[in-house]
Amino acid sequence: PVGPRSTQPIKANEEIIYVPRKCIIEVQQGKECKIGRAVRNEAKGWVSGHTYLAIRMLTERDLGSKSFFAPWFSVLPTDYRAQGMPQYWSEEMKKEIAHTKTLAKANAVKASIEEMWGRISKVKAVRKSKWTIEDFAWARYTVLTRTFGVDMNGKEATVMVPLADMANHEFDRPSRWKYDDKKRGFVVKVVRDLGVGANLTDTYGSKGNDSFLPFYGFCIENNEFNQGRFSLPRQNINGVKVSFLSKLAVSRCAYEAEEDKVKHIDATSDTDASGSKRGGKELFSFVRALCLNEEEYRRVARLSLKNKTEHPVSVLNEIRALNQIKSAANRAIAKFETSIEEDEAILSDLTKAPKFSWYRNAVLARVGEKRTLQFYVNLADTMVRLLEQPSMKAVQSTKA
Repeated sequence: PVGPRSTQPIKANEEIIYVPRKCIIEVQQGKECKIGRAVRNEAKGWVSGHTYLAIRMLTERDLGSKSFFAPWFSVLPTDYRAQGMPQYWSEEMKKEIAHTKTLAKANAVKASIEEMWGRISKVKAVRKSKWTIEDFAWARYTVLTRTFGVDMNGKEATVMVPLADMANHEFDRPSRWKYDDKKRGFVVKVVRDLGVGANLTDTYGSKGNDSFLPFYGFCIENNEFNQGRFSLPRQNINGVKVSFLSKLAVSRCAYEAEEDKVKHIDATSDTDASGSKRGGKELFSFVRALCLNEEEYRRVARLSLKNKTEHPVSVLNEIRALNQIKSAANRAIAKFETSIEEDEAILSDLTKAPKFSWYRNAVLARVGEKRTLQFYVNLADTMVRLLEQPSMKAVQSTKA
């Protein structure tokens, strides 16, 4: 879809959008409306902020043309089945992303919405509203695709901002936004000069296609933030009781859960990135701890560092860690029915995989994961070969 464009030249640092607070939908508004208060009092278990935003959305939608937000509602998607999200694909279509974290996330998003509906649908006020799970799913997907995380009067807040939410995604976007306490509103500025007809884009975050597809219904052709999923043991492979293993910070999406005997760690091919970018730093940190022997553990346990395995522990430990990562990557790759080369051949044929088609998005999602996994296989092969060189023998039992 075509997003907002400039109709005249815009200078860097110029304010292009201002949305006053009265036009912003906040979580607290969902909690304080009539149905939201009933949910707070009667629902069993935790109810998410996104759910309260969805309640506010449905309450406003029920007002029709009388709603203050009616003009905004008139341009929102009416049916997310047309948006390309795998949650709405047929089982046959889903086979194209079998064994991907993309499909796992799509299923988890759907399950999360169903779980929240199960909690609030028993509330008397919700039953009286005549809302259906389809209504709730529409509201939740609208929230999922259009929220902003802002600092509002010194507190973190998740909000919906009409007009500002119309921008399409671009990693190198020309805009920056924030909530301005002094102006009591949401402000968007540009950071570089723009000519007439320029796309006024925003970024939806440093996400891989495993997030873009189930959250927004599209994929990026060459996405540097694509991730591979590494399924790893939860306990040290040498039987060492590593006290800090379970405390290591590993980024985890709210929609993803760990299995009893396996820990899933997602990583991009940026081995120095961590946190929200979910790079390889946390993967290596965890796997080094998995591969510690008794002597190595005694040594690192004495370190005052918060993350005791953020850096290499020893040459031999690094070799074990690399081999463990390689094995996990190869296990993941082996589950796919097509190779990277086969997927790339499909993508090169625009008659077979047209731009923006669901099929092309499926291939982009799965090959993006495979490429990241293969990167770690190649990295392990190269690094282990170097670390096993005769010149490294003298330091193989010492700290790296």
